[in-house]
Amino acid sequence: MRTRRLQRVLGRCPQLLGLPRKRLEAVERLLRERCLFTAAQLSAVLHACPAVLLREPPALHHHFQYAYFRMGLRHEAMVKGRLFCAPFAELRRRHGFLERLGLYRAPRKGQEHPQNPQLKDILHLPEDAFLASVARATPQEYEVFKKLLAREEEEEEREQEEEEEEEDDDDDVLFAEGDEDLGSEGSRS
Repeated sequence: MRTRRLQRVLGRCPQLLGLPRKRLEAVERLLRERCLFTAAQLSAVLHACPAVLLREPPALHHHFQYAYFRMGLRHEAMVKGRLFCAPFAELRRRHGFLERLGLYRAPRKGQEHPQNPQLKDILHLPEDAFLASVARATPQEYEVFKKLLAREEEEEEREQEEEEEEEDDDDDVLFAEGDEDLGSEGSRS
């Protein structure tokens, strides 16, 4: 039984054969210890999407955190909806679109879970079916949203770069002031 399952997994993702053992263990440890998937859930995730083992642990953790904290999904829903089979960008795009349409709401602490579309419908339907049945929007509206989202992401990246440059400039100023103090008379003891 296990041999057939392993053969199916390797048949769908033969790149796993070349992966170092430490890398496999790092992803497994991340999913078990930091994301808190049970052994059965982890097995289901790896069976449904063996390529998850090829992803970088920080990106994988970010993917999980987005679904857990931002979307309010529970572990069972992530496994059932095959969260890791879809790229993070697609998850963020479709979830953001539904959220802005008012069709997806994250649960608030102490409140019941709102009736949101199922993860499998958000991620795994073809775009036209997603727009027709889940978002109830036109392809043109979705295209406009994708352009706006790309613009927002560019602005966020630009702001982060500016903040990093400002921090570097502040560090340079502090370093230069520290050098002057070393050469001044008051610093000699």
